[in-house]
Amino acid sequence: MELLDALPSHIWRLLIPSCHWLHAAELPEDELIFHYRDRLYFVNEDGSVISAAKPAHLEWMDLGSLYEWLAACEDTYDFDDNGEFDYGFILKRMGYLAPVKRQRANTCYQIKIVNRSAGQTMMSSYELYKVSFEFALYHALLRCHELNEKTEWLFEHEVKEIKRIEPHRRSNEQIQFQS
Repeated sequence: MELLDALPSHIWRLLIPSCHWLHAAELPEDELIFHYRDRLYFVNEDGSVISAAKPAHLEWMDLGSLYEWLAACEDTYDFDDNGEFDYGFILKRMGYLAPVKRQRANTCYQIKIVNRSAGQTMMSSYELYKVSFEFALYHALLRCHELNEKTEWLFEHEVKEIKRIEPHRRSNEQIQFQS
């Protein structure tokens, strides 16, 4: 799946189960509101994310009430205002855990990460074995965050593609990094 030019809301929809989305049918495709643990997350069309405390009566709130809650809530966090621009910041702060099914996933994925600042010339690739797509995406986003951090935020690493591959027979079925 090509992800380099995907809408941020689309990437969040791939990560967050639909049972956590709020008023999705009423929002444009490039926006998303979801709840996770004790917080609400508002994903804007530009990819910026604001979180707010989850209200006690969330199930009774319509879309307008959610926006009113965001405007009035004193417990908000704007990731952009705090200089936290990549998915890794948000995933770590929200305590996100990739969903794990009872049976171990048997799918293998090749992940390609590109440095947007250097164009297509700086790309890395690695493979994950026996994981779900959600975990592969989660891992790739955290890997991008790690690479950005290592370069002291001078570069912008993004997931270019996650592609399902045929499993290789190996004695060690761990994460295999390739550059």
